[in-house]
Amino acid sequence: MTTTIMVRAQALAEIRTHYVDFTDDLPTGVTVSSATATHVPPSGSASTPTVGTISGATVPVTLPAQTVTGLHMLDVLATLSNADKSKVRLLIPVNY
Repeated sequence: MTTTIMVRAQALAEIRTHYVDFTDDLPTGVTVSSATATHVPPSGSASTPTVGTISGATVPVTLPAQTVTGLHMLDVLATLSNADKSKVRLLIPVNY
């Protein structure tokens, strides 16, 4: 199952770190072991943004400056300590 979240708009030149919280998906005693991220811009050419140091249930992902406006998707896939996976999709409008 994927949790989808609409976040506030981002500017083309802006570099923003998104902090993705997996708390709601974690059973008692389970933690986020690792995570990967995929950025899909409106053009459809996917890239792999930088995932920072995981802190508890929060995964920081830095999205670099963009070259096109429109609705961007940032998928963050967490691997949990019990080997389950959890996915969050951020919808990021890049308007200006």
